[in-house]
Amino acid sequence: MALKKVKRKAISNNPKVLLLYGAPKVGKTTALSQLDDCLIIDTEQGAAMVDGYIEEVNNREDLIKILQEAKDGHEYKYVAIDTIDKVADWAEKSVCAEEGVTAIADLAYGKGFSLVREKVLNTIKVMKEIFPHVIVIGHRKWARAILDSKAIVEPESLDLTGKLKNMLMADCDAIGYVYRDEDKGKLMVSFKANEALEAGSRSPHLRGKEIELKWNQIYKEKK
Repeated sequence: MALKKVKRKAISNNPKVLLLYGAPKVGKTTALSQLDDCLIIDTEQGAAMVDGYIEEVNNREDLIKILQEAKDGHEYKYVAIDTIDKVADWAEKSVCAEEGVTAIADLAYGKGFSLVREKVLNTIKVMKEIFPHVIVIGHRKWARAILDSKAIVEPESLDLTGKLKNMLMADCDAIGYVYRDEDKGKLMVSFKANEALEAGSRSPHLRGKEIELKWNQIYKEKK
């Protein structure tokens, strides 16, 4: 049977996986608490001063337990992991314990880094299977290097190492940089990439935009 030419309409314009990163204490967790039907998985005990559907986790085992319980049934439309930095730290400790080393770099041929990537990305994969929408919260990394006596400023980006950062970002439908506009007194999010900032979106309504962080602007209801 010949392959038919069929044009499919977009299934959804809203991001399945949304990555938001920025400076610590800029207001990301507070913003999350204002999103209805969102389970916040707090890995850094940074949500003590906000109201919301919050589960504190202190290690990788706690996280796995929460996800297993959610797999058995839940009532949430969104899940947020706050932060992915800590999930990566736990994955690294887990790999070291399993492989009997003190540092992942002790494993030859980059095996340790590969195993850490596998654990972190699998966590996101499991969340995608359980929840309609996944929000990944991270800290920013701002780096300056000296090359040939010249200061080289790298773009502001997610504070994860190498391939893990790149692979996680590739798995996200939208990447937003969160910052506070002191003049306007508003929490903003930029999906506009440039030479100083890593951001972007597959969702048409977010692509290239710089907006106030309001959830009804990010997750649009179907008309």
